[in-house]
Amino acid sequence: MNSYLCTLSAFLRLPFAVQWRTFLVQLPRYVPLSILHLTSPEGPHPFVAALPSRDDTHSIPIYVFVPPSPASSPNDDDDTNDDAGPRKLPVHLDFHGGGFIMGSPLEQAPFCALLSRTLGAVVVSVSYRLGPLHQFPAAIHDAEDVLAAVLDSEGATPGGRALKAELQRHYSALQQGGRQQDGAAAHSSIELDPAHLSISGFSAGGNLALNLALSIPASASPPASPSASPSSLSSSSSSSSAAAPDVSPPWPSLLPFPTAHPTPIPLLLFYPSLDARLPHHQRPLPPCMSQEPRVPGLFSVLGPTYLPRRFRAHPRASPGLANPLHALHRNVSIFLVLPECDSLAVQSQVWVGKMREAGWGGPVRKADRDGDGDEKGETDGEGEGEGEGRRNDGLEVWHAPGCRHGWTQFPESWLGKHEKVERRKVFARTVDFVREGWGG
Repeated sequence: MNSYLCTLSAFLRLPFAVQWRTFLVQLPRYVPLSILHLTSPEGPHPFVAALPSRDDTHSIPIYVFVPPSPASSPNDDDDTNDDAGPRKLPVHLDFHGGGFIMGSPLEQAPFCALLSRTLGAVVVSVSYRLGPLHQFPAAIHDAEDVLAAVLDSEGATPGGRALKAELQRHYSALQQGGRQQDGAAAHSSIELDPAHLSISGFSAGGNLALNLALSIPASASPPASPSASPSSLSSSSSSSSAAAPDVSPPWPSLLPFPTAHPTPIPLLLFYPSLDARLPHHQRPLPPCMSQEPRVPGLFSVLGPTYLPRRFRAHPRASPGLANPLHALHRNVSIFLVLPECDSLAVQSQVWVGKMREAGWGGPVRKADRDGDGDEKGETDGEGEGEGEGRRNDGLEVWHAPGCRHGWTQFPESWLGKHEKVERRKVFARTVDFVREGWGG
């Protein structure tokens, strides 16, 4: 109750111009779950649970998708999945977009349900804290707390125990209701299998997903000029005391070391926010978008309420600024979806070049603009090399011609024929990419 009172108090202290905008952008978070019967009719539909935060000051809502038939999981041939013991299911962690000021796991439901159905995985979509009621690095802390609970398969932490209990409660209810199929009810319980883990993020959620794979050293600081070289990313750093105490200490990734994890960790980045140094209306645009001068819009007005200017170039706020050779976890395998007509396309292209220079090889796929090409796009052979110590292709890039930012999340009726076909292709490749990372 105290956390809700603190949030209400913070809201009432905001200027009215920020209050009414905040009210509008936060409305989607209060849409009832029943809407998913229309937006995601195939299911499965999620149940909502709450995990404790690291300091126990608030709860983190999560939307959990349990597959209707875990029989298709990669653990089917595993001896640990005998009928007498718990069913071990792969787990996928997802983060919605919205510029850290809006968005909801509900918009992720079609994608999360697809992964749950096709991979036989438990999918956890996180409702992390947003501005202007909360400030950087609140969303990253929430993402890390949920990842910590997912990795805690033994239930040794409050978050791990809460997740295990809620998962089992829902699974038992499914059994009693006779909604499990294909012999899944033979298992009295289910558990998450962190050995088969994948992570996805869309736009701002892609920022969070990449954050989880970074290890930032102590006193990581921004480049000397946060607004310099707007069309490029910089990995330079200098001594600075601009960062607050909660972002200056060493910030290691929670992902297990490669030697302790038997398979690569697929990291799915859909048009991620990689460089936050420039506000939305000042970003360089790709040629397919209008080059006319822009005025500050909703994201430029509300964005600084979550991410103040002094933090924008910190490598946790702008994970594309981190040195991939030293900061990026060596066990992740990255699938980057890059729409052509997107204000984030330029920074994504620069980041890809930076990754290639650091030895993160992998194929580049370019789909047919008319939507009549190969189901998985055409591979142009760029980036075929592998970096030192890599166990996978490292970075696969999917160029989506003629597609807008957020097109994978829009309702079907909002899309043209090309975008519909392209989304089907991208999601099909996404499923295959995760399967390959998990070893089949």
